[in-house]
Amino acid sequence: MFSKLAIKNVGKSIRDYTIYFLTLTFGVCLFYVFNSIEAQQAMMIISKSQQELLSALTEIMGIVSIFISVILGFLIIYANKFLIKRRKKELGIYMTLGMEKSKISKILVIETFLIGIISLAIGLIIGIFLSQGLSVVTAKMFRANLTQFKFIFSSNACIKSIINFGIIFVLVMIFNTVSISKFKLIDLLNANKKNENLKLKKVWLSIVLFISSIICLAVSYYLIIENGILAINMNFYLSLALGTLGTFLFFISLSGFLLRVIQLNKKIYLKNLNMFVLRQINSKINTTYVSMTMICIMLLITIGTLSTGRGLSDVLTSNLDATTPFDITIEDNVLEDEVISNTLYQTLEEEHVKLGDIAANYSEINIYDLGVKYNTIILKELLDELQLYGSDPGEYSVPIMKLSEFNKVLGQLGKTPIELKENEYLLTSNFDQLSENYEKFLKSNTNITIKDKTLISSTKKKASYTINTYPMFSDLGSLVIPDEMLIGEKSIKRVLNINYLGKDEETDKIVRERLDNFEDIDFSYYYSKIQIQEQSIGLSTVLSYLGIYIGLVFLITCAAILALQQLSEASDNQERYRLLRKLGAEEKMINKALFMQIIIYFMMPLFLAVIHSVVGLKVANQVVLQFGQLNILVNTITVAIFIVIIYGAYFLATYYGSKSIIKANK
Repeated sequence: MFSKLAIKNVGKSIRDYTIYFLTLTFGVCLFYVFNSIEAQQAMMIISKSQQELLSALTEIMGIVSIFISVILGFLIIYANKFLIKRRKKELGIYMTLGMEKSKISKILVIETFLIGIISLAIGLIIGIFLSQGLSVVTAKMFRANLTQFKFIFSSNACIKSIINFGIIFVLVMIFNTVSISKFKLIDLLNANKKNENLKLKKVWLSIVLFISSIICLAVSYYLIIENGILAINMNFYLSLALGTLGTFLFFISLSGFLLRVIQLNKKIYLKNLNMFVLRQINSKINTTYVSMTMICIMLLITIGTLSTGRGLSDVLTSNLDATTPFDITIEDNVLEDEVISNTLYQTLEEEHVKLGDIAANYSEINIYDLGVKYNTIILKELLDELQLYGSDPGEYSVPIMKLSEFNKVLGQLGKTPIELKENEYLLTSNFDQLSENYEKFLKSNTNITIKDKTLISSTKKKASYTINTYPMFSDLGSLVIPDEMLIGEKSIKRVLNINYLGKDEETDKIVRERLDNFEDIDFSYYYSKIQIQEQSIGLSTVLSYLGIYIGLVFLITCAAILALQQLSEASDNQERYRLLRKLGAEEKMINKALFMQIIIYFMMPLFLAVIHSVVGLKVANQVVLQFGQLNILVNTITVAIFIVIIYGAYFLATYYGSKSIIKANK
């Protein structure tokens, strides 16, 4: 009997369960997809190190999934709380008819189980099919070949999904049982007659708080733009604190401020049901400003993770070939008291780190410090934007190289050698952010004094060469000068570039093992092309998947909370909509008013989050520029698509659910 009643209740209240069902289905789907990554390597030809990276990614996703499970658990309980509130009168009637609380709890447990099973099954089915597409994306990101495309089912991801959501459903059942035990009959029967009290009523206070919020946000934006995100100091923490406070003050003041501003325009305020809509929004924000603040911040995190996560992934991999022109680069920082008698290549050969049997060609270049600082060739306003970890790059010395050694590197790269007169220099940099700066510098004052000798630029344009293998474009600017000027000078660094006879992974592994196991000479570090590319691809994949995973879960959470709040609002205000009908309001006008109320409520936290993200992405881009340029247009479109699909789905479900609720008492 209880099972039949529960099934009938689920069918009857299917619209009420839409948001609950959507949240569960989205959650299960995402959980399965991002935990099925390890099974996808069955279709790919990848190296041993890539297998290790894929295993590490799987482990990271497992850890993050625990955090995601907690978030989804609280969200599902929050959604279930709305369903209980929505059905209080129905439960009160059950009690009036003599049904015991334990039996009511049993009905709710069966209903929860049914909804859980259905959403779990549908979520897993959708997730299984979506994960097939993710296999292709993973192979592309790892630059791996697909051996053959075949249907992949991850039993491990499926079991994890069932266990995690099974635990959540058990918690929901316990929550329902506890809630029912605390209910009183009089409260259940009169639940729809209770309204929330307004927290803020004075208009002048709303205006003061609104102005304060704008000031807090403006100061926060200024601090984070000036300070950046790499320097973790007092200004950084202060910008976060003021940003959060400003967001909180914005929402706590918005209702009274917005009401007052629109009331001044009688044409808008008195048109159709705008007065009713505005007061509905005013009433709701007055009691939900804390949750609106949290939703706005979560939407900011969503936009940030979805855009920079995927964008940084593209940046890290798009320039790999350009930043790794040699198979391996070995660098040695020369100590002040160190006596240099041989080249780095000769030293390694003599000390039995045999490179000759695997080197097709090599070049070696010495780096000198002659006291030329970056503040002599980089404009001051740009130096302020290039703050590196809180230090001033203007005080760094510009690397200087011999013309002959530089030409040997160019020869290894297959490029034409350059020529310099005795009073000329060449300025080279692969850091794109400085291109405009150097163009201005070379067109205005090109003279540089080195060792009391004035040199002029050999060209009015900056050269762009990458003379070593490195994870990113790192040359802020270097000078190439005639060899004669460096006679008798001691270098501060030696750079050895080698290309292998063989291009396979095994050759690179042999070289790195020789260097790692050799202890008789203290060279500083090396950078392997294969190692850098695999690590960059692995890191980019992790960042991309984490960004999408966390971003989508946060987006679902925000949309679900907003939806549940609006459904609760519609449930509480059935009598108000019934009164509108009695006063002669047409159904079309009421539906339009409901539509405007919900869309405004959904858009307010998103609007402020977008403003926050514009500032945040500007600051983040300053860091990303060290690796490459973010594609703002592509990232914006990507985020917009996710928001339209998920945010839009919840909005439509909320609108039609609310319309159904207000018609129930028609």
